[in-house]
Amino acid sequence: MRKVPIRTRATVLYGPNDLRLEEVDLPDLEEKEVLVRVAVDGICPSGVHAVRDGIKWGQGMLPGFPGHEFSGEVVEVGEKVEGIKVGDRVVGNVAITCGRCCYCMSGRENLCSNRRLRYLSWAEHIKIFDFQVHRIPDHVTYEEAAFAEPLACALHGVKRARIKPGDDVLIVGSGPMGLLHLQLAKKVYGARVIAVDLNEERLRVARSMGADGTLNPGAEDIVERVDELTEGIGANSVIVTVGDQKVQEDSLKFAASGGTVVLFAGIHGVEKPSINVNLKNEVDVRGSFDKTDEDFVRALKLICDHVIDLKPLITHRLPLEKYGEGMEIVERREGLKVMLYP
Repeated sequence: MRKVPIRTRATVLYGPNDLRLEEVDLPDLEEKEVLVRVAVDGICPSGVHAVRDGIKWGQGMLPGFPGHEFSGEVVEVGEKVEGIKVGDRVVGNVAITCGRCCYCMSGRENLCSNRRLRYLSWAEHIKIFDFQVHRIPDHVTYEEAAFAEPLACALHGVKRARIKPGDDVLIVGSGPMGLLHLQLAKKVYGARVIAVDLNEERLRVARSMGADGTLNPGAEDIVERVDELTEGIGANSVIVTVGDQKVQEDSLKFAASGGTVVLFAGIHGVEKPSINVNLKNEVDVRGSFDKTDEDFVRALKLICDHVIDLKPLITHRLPLEKYGEGMEIVERREGLKVMLYP
């Protein structure tokens, strides 16, 4: 007999801005699936944009939409599940890749031609394959573990920035993703980091997390100040974590000749961003999309070893039924990370 409810609550997307919390059937597990009772799930801006645009990511039953930064406890396992048991505390990587396309075969499965998301986690329960979950040790909280997915994406972004020890790195945007990039650049790559944001409270947090300098474009000339801080050279790497067209277009002005600009955040509603690549000599402009399985595992290890300070990033904790309020907080850029609790 099943030890979990036959029905559960999950968010279901019916169209643009039409996300509803409903009671849905809890389907039986496939033989290699596990059922996780979600403990906490972070709200990602990309998920908010998906809701606003009515873009459905997940497939199948339990479309807990569009959460993908979750952790929780295993409450049921399929007949042929290996390495995971009921009662395990886990974190999940919801993306499924094919392992056969040219991108997967070259270790870039984040670009998989057949990549898909099955079940998502703004819900009380999530079904997921056993190979998609990782156990978390007792000394790591559910909240900390839920950062594995965004930290993995930030780790991928920092890797794309090609940072070398001692480099000057400019992080444009000091929201949750910017602050994760900041800590990785400082603690993992040994860079000197300058944080940029219009919000003075976010800049305060950036300084507390080790930023060597903070700049507010609303109060000072950023190009001039970057030149001062980098002895007239510019930043070796610029990582833009703000999904704003003008900000991304201006980002090249901060880079040193031969430097790298990573456009980490997506721009929504703009078809043809304009970037002048002749502003500096041989500046590499690079994108960063999602993360690889290796990024996820390494990010989780950094969390387990407490290399990255995560607790100051959580500023709002809301029950699942207040998902709408949570999305509005994210859109207004209030505080930092918003967490949902089913």
